[in-house]
Amino acid sequence: MMSAPAFLQPATAKPGRKTKSRAQLIFLFLLTALLAGCAGLHAQNPAPAVQDYNSPDVNKLLQAAQDALNEKRFDSAATALEKVVKLQPGLAPAWFNLGYAYTALGRKDAAVAAYQKTLDLKPDLFQAQLNLGIILMEMNRAPEAAEHLEKAASLKPDSHRAHLYFARALAAEKKTAEAEKEFQEAVRLDPASAIANFDLGQLYLNEKKFGAAQAFFAKAAQLDPKLAQAQLGLALAAEGMKSPEEAAKYFETYLAAQPDDAETRFHLAKVYLGMGKNDQALSCLETAYQSKPGLPGLAAALGDVYALLGKFPDSEKFYRQALTATPDDSDLHRALGRTLLEEKKYPDAEAEFRSALKLDPKNREALKGLASSLYLEKRYADVIPLYEALAQAPDSPGVFFLLATCYDHLHIKPKALENYERFLDLSHGQNPDQEWQARQRAKLIRDELKR
Repeated sequence: MMSAPAFLQPATAKPGRKTKSRAQLIFLFLLTALLAGCAGLHAQNPAPAVQDYNSPDVNKLLQAAQDALNEKRFDSAATALEKVVKLQPGLAPAWFNLGYAYTALGRKDAAVAAYQKTLDLKPDLFQAQLNLGIILMEMNRAPEAAEHLEKAASLKPDSHRAHLYFARALAAEKKTAEAEKEFQEAVRLDPASAIANFDLGQLYLNEKKFGAAQAFFAKAAQLDPKLAQAQLGLALAAEGMKSPEEAAKYFETYLAAQPDDAETRFHLAKVYLGMGKNDQALSCLETAYQSKPGLPGLAAALGDVYALLGKFPDSEKFYRQALTATPDDSDLHRALGRTLLEEKKYPDAEAEFRSALKLDPKNREALKGLASSLYLEKRYADVIPLYEALAQAPDSPGVFFLLATCYDHLHIKPKALENYERFLDLSHGQNPDQEWQARQRAKLIRDELKR
């Protein structure tokens, strides 16, 4: 009788699925390893000069330990120092160097114990307070770390490193105002510290003070052009300031230095999607997929972009792959259903929409998709209850046209006429082709009903 209306077909100008509803890209932006490396994780270790401790054995062991530390043979140093503190448990320098050796060996619990013993003997030893605080931060024990780092900063107020690490401990405890003050002091004491400027930028970024964050990230990037994370910070700050073009530029600069960061490349793809740059988004996603195909949400995002570009077989492939990982995702079943509609695989589309509705009966888009698949299968009696339900809160006049055509196909003339007229009352030029068809059918039905 008439062709399927254009508004029945799934739109191709937007993703078949809300990309932002997929697994969110999480930036754990603390950069612990980078920051520790750049700032000097532990103090330079001035091994104590050999002294006369009234024991030839102790002096010999101390000399052996000093030689081993100087040569970075930390196993040998630890062995010698363990013997020293057993013989002379009151030697604070030996405990300090033992903590240093344990740290280099990755034995953090033992290092903490050694530094604590050092401080039992010499509570005001700045370097022991600082080193112990840093190790405790590495172990995610920020409240304990803060105590030692605050003490270190008070013992040596002109140490930018003490203020920097104290600020990090405060930030980890969500004590933002105090952390900001300490970061600012670290920057004041050493304006040329890229890491201190970066950390302050990070604090402002977390507080959504994007302009301030951008200023300190820019300073960090200027001070250390090799600090790629400063470019990432600039990108996130620009994004927060609603400047996607600028953000994309910084993301690209960062990724040129860190090409294996699939998570950030995935995030950049979303930025490009928001800008309508679908080809660039696809390129980012494909590159990310090559390096990390199992990244949560990535396969689904590829399905979205291929659907946007009208490459439906590719879209189907990636949606199915995504469903293998998350089979209980209602919206993902719905997205696959829309792609299958585009491929004219109507029974398969119907199955996906039914799966979506089984998982989420309130998924209105899945209900609309199911109605579309049944309509295109010409199962008019089955689809009428769905369109009647959708007509209770219509998104557009089109639902009344579709409902009218279903009744028309089934020769239920009064209901067909009623819905054609409702459609014409609401459409007002929005759907000119369907309005013409509706007028013609309504006129013919009126004439038929008068006979």
